[in-house]
Amino acid sequence: MAFAGVALEAITGLGLFLLGLNLMTDGLKAMAGDSMRRALMRFTRNRLSAIGAGIIGTVILQSSSATIIATVGFVGAGLLTFNQSLGIIFGATLGPPFTGWIIALLGFKLKLGAVAAIFIFIGALLRLFGGEKRTGLAFSLAGFGLIFIGIVALQQGLHGLQDHIDFSHMAADSLWGKFQLAIIGVGITLITQSSLVGVVATLASLHTGAIQLEQALALVVGMNVGTTFTAAVATIGGNVHVRRTGFSHVVYSAFVSTLALFLITPYLMLWQWFASEGGYEQSELGLVLFHSGFNLVGLILIYPVIPQFARLIERLFPERPSSQSGLLDKGLLPFPEVALTAVQKALQRMQQQALTQLHYLLGVIPRPSPLVELEASLRELEDYLDAIHLPGTTGVQWDRLLAALHWVDHLERLRERCEDESVQITLRTGEGLSELREALLGLIAASQAHDLTAEDWDQRLAAISTTEDNLRQSCLQQIALGRLELKQGVALMDAARWLQHVAVHLARIEAANRQLNYEPKRSTEIQ
Repeated sequence: MAFAGVALEAITGLGLFLLGLNLMTDGLKAMAGDSMRRALMRFTRNRLSAIGAGIIGTVILQSSSATIIATVGFVGAGLLTFNQSLGIIFGATLGPPFTGWIIALLGFKLKLGAVAAIFIFIGALLRLFGGEKRTGLAFSLAGFGLIFIGIVALQQGLHGLQDHIDFSHMAADSLWGKFQLAIIGVGITLITQSSLVGVVATLASLHTGAIQLEQALALVVGMNVGTTFTAAVATIGGNVHVRRTGFSHVVYSAFVSTLALFLITPYLMLWQWFASEGGYEQSELGLVLFHSGFNLVGLILIYPVIPQFARLIERLFPERPSSQSGLLDKGLLPFPEVALTAVQKALQRMQQQALTQLHYLLGVIPRPSPLVELEASLRELEDYLDAIHLPGTTGVQWDRLLAALHWVDHLERLRERCEDESVQITLRTGEGLSELREALLGLIAASQAHDLTAEDWDQRLAAISTTEDNLRQSCLQQIALGRLELKQGVALMDAARWLQHVAVHLARIEAANRQLNYEPKRSTEIQ
């Protein structure tokens, strides 16, 4: 067969594999993506559970890069600490070999190319007639089938290329030769944006005899390094915790891959002895065993010194003062449920700043920092909310987005009221305002502690409204009887109205906070 023909067949096989991988990944994300992201945040109580979450997340999402990027985003949002993220990152490096094991054990041995067509057919039927709920399963099955059809075509194309391309010049019998092959592996991963694609192509080349096992081992080491590029890019524009998380993966993978280069020769000697003694001739198993083995060795070596490793990364990326809205990492925008949780945390910080201003206006504390900082943070948050896009106008995330918008609205109006210093003197000295003032201080404390139910908020808000109305009626009567000057009476009524309006804003903000926490709507509606 002509060179152009076999090259086209190999490229076609690689294209089918990529298409299948993307379809299967999208399907798995649709079925388990949100759950996996929540699990990554939840199962980080200790190092072992975090490592397990990283492994399982990578196996399910079929991408260590996806797991690590999501983890980087969680750290940027303050949902995970940097130390918690390390276990997930180290565990994610053990996930990619899983697919390699399936392909090595089943893809070449059982010749699943024909059976794969059945998966594609079932997936197509589910997509056409299964409804939206089965879309994820349909894509997963169709993608799984395409992966193996692509592998068969890639294998045939690479087998034909043996007659046209001589790979013997890429010797791996020296450390320099291994290093050159590793650099090629890095390049393959950067081009395909997936180490799995490179590993599969290497497995297929090894199976057809286009390359030798020693060459394949060096290529896989380079592909292991190439996966760090995506994580490094994800840190651009992030805060210091994001940079620490992303580059800890770079440093760790560089360490493991350097170690692996020196392990190739002793491993190859051990594998050749084992293969000759046990009668094993399937070098693909030797490749995936090495891929899994050196990542496992790296994890075993790093596990006892994780605290020291964390301190090293912290020294390389020291923390600097950040803005109130520094939690708003743009890398979270593809994950609306996580981005909205980051928005909630940022809003809680801004709310605390507004409550501090209220304490000042009520004479509890000295003058705090100017409100201009809060105004700038609110503008930044509004731009971030504009960038959150949801697929529909129903569901939990839609309700949470609306709650966030209501929260911003009431926080902005609360900020404007805090700028009204005309009521400050009346609030501190005006007779008859003590009951309203103490009631509002109680609501401020409740806003900080979140210890009131929705019903409690309704009752306190109703009591404040009743007190304000009674005070207004009393002022009007006193003015009419000539016992109170009109100017003084108007100032008292304005201050009472100001206190009542602030109480309403606090109640609406608390309702929005509950809704962003996935709590069901209660009697206090957001208006």
